[in-house]
Amino acid sequence: MTDALGTRAVLAVLVPATNTMVQPDLASLQPPGVTNHTFRFPFPELPANPDRLLELMEPAIAQMLACEPDHLVLAYSPEYMPEAAGVARRLRATLEATSGLGVTTATAAVSAALRGLNCRRLGIVTPFPEQANAAVLSHFQGEGFEVGAMESLASAQKGKVFSARISAEQIRAAFRAVNHSGVDGLLQVGTNLVATSLVEELEQELGKPVIAVNTATYWHALHHLGLHTPVEGCGRLMGLEADGAMPTP
Repeated sequence: MTDALGTRAVLAVLVPATNTMVQPDLASLQPPGVTNHTFRFPFPELPANPDRLLELMEPAIAQMLACEPDHLVLAYSPEYMPEAAGVARRLRATLEATSGLGVTTATAAVSAALRGLNCRRLGIVTPFPEQANAAVLSHFQGEGFEVGAMESLASAQKGKVFSARISAEQIRAAFRAVNHSGVDGLLQVGTNLVATSLVEELEQELGKPVIAVNTATYWHALHHLGLHTPVEGCGRLMGLEADGAMPTP
């Protein structure tokens, strides 16, 4: 339900408690009349399956609904799990059934953004452990994309907040590393990596569309609400005309 500040939309955004990137990223993209409200769920470990993830989310979901939002945004990347698209559909269905509202998932948003920018062969940057990259590869292949290169920024010392401490220069270097000649789109997944603020400069440097998951997620939510208008200086995705790409559910 809109209010005195969110005259066009009130968005509830669900993130892990360890995530320090989503909130400032979405604030940087927030149009007039739209307000974002972040709700955090405990994140003691990387959840191994959707049941565990939903269990962790449950208290935050109840809190989220108390502000009577117009739309829910799940800013979480489960691409490290097997069958990530199915996981995302299940999460969306659970949130929709609980709230009666529309729900944007980062997973669906990324695929819609890639299609909107006509990206088919990808260079991907992830914060996930190396062993999870097979699941990431399988997910994007299942969505109809080719993966030409992948760079994992996780380490043996990866902890619950490790991703947020990866520097912007490391991210730039990772994008350069996956910018192979046959790649036509550069993608970052993992919502706790710095990337949204780097999209414009990386596109200018590398000459290809750069899709940051948090940018894609917010773009998709605004599209769902009919509120997206082209924005300069935030990358090609945010500059798309409203009819330039139709988001998928």
